[in-house]
Amino acid sequence: MAITNEFQVNRASDFGAALRHFRIEAGKTQAQAAALERIGQSYLSSLENGRYGSALAHTLRLLRMLGCEVIVRPRTPRG
Repeated sequence: MAITNEFQVNRASDFGAALRHFRIEAGKTQAQAAALERIGQSYLSSLENGRYGSALAHTLRLLRMLGCEVIVRPRTPRG
């Protein structure tokens, strides 16, 4: 997997890959990130493995059909 700071999202698994990448880049374990967000570590693991449910899959397909793309990248610092 190439190291990148931008992920094009076509499938739920792409969101999971981006989440995992940026969590690791931030130096957080799954347990640490889950605790910070007050969710279970197993739930975070399922998200990182692309298990988001059918609504996300339908949304991504509809956006592609409409000529849109979804990109995940770090926020630009404001100031």
